[in-house]
Amino acid sequence: MWKFSHDAGTEWSPVRAFRTRKGIYPHHEEKRGVRLLPEKLIGKGHRTAKEGSGCMPIYDFGKEIFGRVIIRCKYSGDSPPSLFVGESLEEVKSSFLNNQEQSTEVVFKDDDVEGTIWQSANLLALRYARANLPDEGAVLDISCVALFHPVKHCGAFASSDSVLTRIWATAAYTLRLCMQGGLLIDGIKRDRLPWAGDVAIGVGSDAFAFAEGEAVRQTLTAIGRAGIMEIDINGIVDYSMWWVIAQRQFQLYFDDVSHLRREWPRIRATVECIMERCSEEGFVEVKPGDSNWVFIDWVDAEKATALQVLWWWALGAGIELGRKMNYREFASWVEKRSALRWRLLQTCWDSEKGLWLSCPEGDNGYSRHANVLAVLSGLTRPEDGSRIKEALLGEDLPATGTPFMKLFECLALSRLGARSEAVSSCKSYWGGMLSAGATTFWEAFDPKKDTNDNTAVAFYGRPFGRSMCHGWAAGPCRFLPESILGIYPLADGWSEWTCDVNVGLFGLEWSSACVPTPHGNIQIDASANEVTVEIPSGTILRLKGATFSGPNTVKLPVHGVNINGSTEGGSAQIDDEACRQWSAPYRGWHYHPDHVISPKPNIQGFESVHMTDVPTVYQLPGGDGKWYMSFIGYDVDKSVPTRGGYQTFVAESTDLVRWTNIRLAMGFGEEGDFDYGGRVLGAYLYEDYSIGGARTLKRKDGKFWSLYGSYAKQGDYEIDPGYEGVACSDDGISWRRAKDEYILSVSDEDAGEWERDCIYQPWLIEHEGEYFNIYNAKRTKPEWTEQIGLASSSDLLSWRRHPGNPVVRVRPRGFDTRFASDAKVFRDGDHWTMFYFGVDDDWHAHIMVAFSLDLVHWTADPWPLYCAGGNPSGLDKTHAHKVSVVYNPANGIWHMFYCAVSDKGRGIGVITSSA
Repeated sequence: MWKFSHDAGTEWSPVRAFRTRKGIYPHHEEKRGVRLLPEKLIGKGHRTAKEGSGCMPIYDFGKEIFGRVIIRCKYSGDSPPSLFVGESLEEVKSSFLNNQEQSTEVVFKDDDVEGTIWQSANLLALRYARANLPDEGAVLDISCVALFHPVKHCGAFASSDSVLTRIWATAAYTLRLCMQGGLLIDGIKRDRLPWAGDVAIGVGSDAFAFAEGEAVRQTLTAIGRAGIMEIDINGIVDYSMWWVIAQRQFQLYFDDVSHLRREWPRIRATVECIMERCSEEGFVEVKPGDSNWVFIDWVDAEKATALQVLWWWALGAGIELGRKMNYREFASWVEKRSALRWRLLQTCWDSEKGLWLSCPEGDNGYSRHANVLAVLSGLTRPEDGSRIKEALLGEDLPATGTPFMKLFECLALSRLGARSEAVSSCKSYWGGMLSAGATTFWEAFDPKKDTNDNTAVAFYGRPFGRSMCHGWAAGPCRFLPESILGIYPLADGWSEWTCDVNVGLFGLEWSSACVPTPHGNIQIDASANEVTVEIPSGTILRLKGATFSGPNTVKLPVHGVNINGSTEGGSAQIDDEACRQWSAPYRGWHYHPDHVISPKPNIQGFESVHMTDVPTVYQLPGGDGKWYMSFIGYDVDKSVPTRGGYQTFVAESTDLVRWTNIRLAMGFGEEGDFDYGGRVLGAYLYEDYSIGGARTLKRKDGKFWSLYGSYAKQGDYEIDPGYEGVACSDDGISWRRAKDEYILSVSDEDAGEWERDCIYQPWLIEHEGEYFNIYNAKRTKPEWTEQIGLASSSDLLSWRRHPGNPVVRVRPRGFDTRFASDAKVFRDGDHWTMFYFGVDDDWHAHIMVAFSLDLVHWTADPWPLYCAGGNPSGLDKTHAHKVSVVYNPANGIWHMFYCAVSDKGRGIGVITSSA
């Protein structure tokens, strides 16, 4: 029975032992090894006890290895030699048996012409070895039959910085040594067992170094088979969560659906088991006296918030896996995660300091670990990024204790835009181990104390307890190519991926990487002047405004590509600082306590209308002092199941807060037509598209004009596929169809794959004598994604799509991971500003912003202007989206109308620039 200890061995608890597919323990399985000879001898060279007691030579193999030690000696006695091994010189020099971390018993192997051959009875981790013999005996030589996991080094990374190159190679070697017995184990000295923390790192490391997958797959399976009904995975609360997260990462890198099908019942049971242990607030409860242990990291610090943030991350991973499995009962999971986020923000977030607390509603300061996990999980709110980045780069927060959590800190810095600082931190930390003599990376490292491999050996209160080759230290395999070259999968199994290359950002002359994928190798060679990318068959490289399908080799300019996929020139880029400055005026909103258009507005003659949505504010020529707002409502007749859909209404106001006189603007189309299921007005032709303009409708050919979204069928909510039409009006209040045919549909010849399932809402712009339609559309497979495209026209009636669509795409790990939808675009000085909404992995919608110099190339701010759940009343707890931005010159106040969704219903809300 295997046991584990929290406290250096005074109390032990049982943990389930894991066996390989052959039915034996992983540390007992042995494959054919490779005989290695030492690189050098250390010491005076005495080979017999008589020549110099205590001065037997030390055999140095030059680097960490794992195998059986072979002693060839001139000796014919019955007593076996005494073998001493060490991962460090201090360890091999120690003769105290109680200090040894491994059993170094030797057994007779064979006779030799010069004497006898002995071998270690067990597999050993070592760099150094020595042997003592009784009097008259002499050691002839020591070798090792070393074991290596049979895997090809398919991945590679190198750069003009030799330290970074060495870090990557050493990390890959560390990972390979920790692949033993068909599993990914924690360390080769101890414990030689699979642990969820190590596999959480190992999934990504394997994906970038070997892409073998099998060892990770078997490890996930082995530790998952133990279940958590009686005790957490590995006896550690957070390891049950890391196991779920690692399962999601495994799908991202390997897209192994057959594995997911086999493991899904255990994944589901794990998530639900953790849910059952949650308080009413949604927090995982760990009661005093529980046998389960909260680890997080080897640090003496408060870990309560970090645990709850990790649970939020794991729950999101479970939802993603459930979606991939078409599990239809995970709606409750989504609700619980949403409630958990809300509670975390209420109790664990210090909005004044912009940091996560160490514990809910506590006074124990702030937690580096909680802030790191909040960034990586996507929990961090938009205004939090800069303060968290400053805190992670500083020394005020308690430091991480292991390479395990240090990797996540570096990844978090990279996600926050501090890519150069993140790489410098990685170089200092892992490079510090190399400077201290490491040939593989260690279980723990303190750069201030562990100055060499002799001072770094103690751990757990034991003089040589530290593992000097540990699986969770192999994180640079993933981190360096991901952070320096921006290589990251956008879809499971690398079917879609991206890169973001700028070697000058890191002070490099060049950098290259080969990333193995299930489809073949991604190869990037980058210099200060040119980037060459090899795209494997079956994959798509997505960059800002460009798409390249493999197999293909493309040469990219250092500063990006243009929309048509040309690798020459490119458009002017909008950098992060410009993005920050341009978005600043549209932040810091004040809340209105309730909907300005109710979810059930009780419109005369349309009393069944509910779920109001898509506000668009405008004025009519002539200056009557009124503002008008068109919006839609879902109209359903419960007595007629086949009837139901959107209709557009219009309200009026003199102060942009109180809206009255609601009447129908455009109803259902005729049965059989493309707009029979409902019409969604709002893409009006304005006189002025400047962002502070009056939103006055413009006449063309004596009429007002608008594009509109529509549905062909009634009877349910937004029945695919959608269409777009064009409407006109004589008075700006009542609208009719201006063309009997639709202007955009999913069946058009120039419709792209990204819009194959539904066309949604348009936005109309007139610029330099041409009309532009910025619209959103969706595809539902492999997963529901909405993105923004561009079309143009000379007459409002016939439209052609832009060849580089979509022009605004969803982004991984952000607030617009699922949707980038419903654009509203205005001229803002020397650039264009687009307000749109993003939907994140939790299916919450947030108000986003993007910028362009030409209406084609867009740079989106990663942080929302306004997040769902921002209103203290809970008005928009679920969604904040579909905006209409208006400036009122009468009082100098900006109004942002939006669809606010929560348990209070779906209605029109407003936030303002001043109270």
